[in-house]
Amino acid sequence: MVKMFNEPKILIIGAGAAGISAAKRLLEKGLQNITILEAGDRIGGRIHTVEFANNVVELGAQWVHGERGNIVFNLAFPHKLLDSSETLHDFSKQIFVTPKGKIIPQERSIELLKAYYDISDRSTEDLKNATGSYGEYFCNEFYKILKEKSFADNEEAELFLDWMHKFDNSIQCSDTWFDVSAKGIAEYWQCEGNSLLNWKTHGYKTLFDLLLNKIPDSKETLMITEKIKFNKEVSLIDYTSTNNVIVKVKDGSKYNASHVIFTASLGVLKEKHSMMFLPSLSERKQRAIKGLNIGTVNKVFLEFPYTWWTEKCAGFSLAWTKEDKIQFLECHGQGNAWLCDVFAFFTVDYQPRVLCAWVVRQSAKYIETLSDIDLIEGLYLLLETFLGKSYNIPRPDHMIRSKWYTNSNFRGCYSFQSMISEKLNVQPKDLAEPIMSPDNKPLILFAGEATHDHYYSTVHGAVESGFREADRLLKYQM
Repeated sequence: MVKMFNEPKILIIGAGAAGISAAKRLLEKGLQNITILEAGDRIGGRIHTVEFANNVVELGAQWVHGERGNIVFNLAFPHKLLDSSETLHDFSKQIFVTPKGKIIPQERSIELLKAYYDISDRSTEDLKNATGSYGEYFCNEFYKILKEKSFADNEEAELFLDWMHKFDNSIQCSDTWFDVSAKGIAEYWQCEGNSLLNWKTHGYKTLFDLLLNKIPDSKETLMITEKIKFNKEVSLIDYTSTNNVIVKVKDGSKYNASHVIFTASLGVLKEKHSMMFLPSLSERKQRAIKGLNIGTVNKVFLEFPYTWWTEKCAGFSLAWTKEDKIQFLECHGQGNAWLCDVFAFFTVDYQPRVLCAWVVRQSAKYIETLSDIDLIEGLYLLLETFLGKSYNIPRPDHMIRSKWYTNSNFRGCYSFQSMISEKLNVQPKDLAEPIMSPDNKPLILFAGEATHDHYYSTVHGAVESGFREADRLLKYQM
């Protein structure tokens, strides 16, 4: 335990996974003089579990990705809180269908999906030596496999590659895989074990019960929530003084701190850093903010009056050719172009009457501007177009959706290393570099998934980053 006569005032900006993790570590080491400023009205950040239909759904982070070396898995596993969503990786349960209602023969869809995972699961050595974008790398490898095995004709290869591209956009959170650095992906560490672990009927919000020590014994709960001030959107972080940091909030309130741990998203930094920090951030950190990228993926959950798909079906993947898209838009108008970026309707764990539409690219941002009625009508049109010949589809009773881009507290979902970051030679560690005073005191520390060199884009990366910056402060105090 850290002991001192004049305990420093520590300000944490953001009550997501990184911010709460930092507070946990500091409190457990005896530092009590902590305040957390949260711009929104809830704990969680990009973890957002909400009640819907028979259970809960995840508007944000959905799965625990991997087991070995995953801090989130290590926290949850002893309490038997996790279950597998591996049916989504069961190729035999995925139905691929075209706008004409044609269901792709399963043997061919399985071969093509195997090709996707064969490429994406390759040794990182291949990617470390790659030049250019991940899109270029993937397409070259895909056509090599296709040439060797010849299990699909040109039209099927085209529509599957288009689907793979959009599916990958949902993983990388990019608008196009040609923006994603192949070398950057090589820096990402995939935790071994099941990569699709869900939180059973409890939701990802359970992580915060673990971080607060509410599980297994609520009597041991850390007094973190009492230290959170909600609806406190930071407008200025003034570190002109070498002794302390002054943080101003939009509501006019002001806080003085010995140290600040900043955990807001990369999207917030991109939009606001030039106005938020005084003096301006270093040139290298500004390059990191410019080079690293953050995209948007949105989910729309539809609850139907009954389950109209078969029990063995894990979802419907929508496969378009270029000609399909042209014909669809000629028939239904350019205003429905966003529907071409809905790549799948997947089933949802513990929700027998719910399908989740996944929307990527610029369309993910665009749908946030649509009314609920227009969104539902568009998605129903899509279901009817692709599946109306094979299924009697009822209209959905209820809908709930995510909105990660138009929310000024996030401006996106999660980060990736872009071709610009490769060009500027910047990495997450450059974003993580703390601002130090002349006498080597850490004034402003940076945490969050985008600051993790190897687990960027993940919750476990966010948690580790919060622990990392708390440990940095603790080391300074010793």
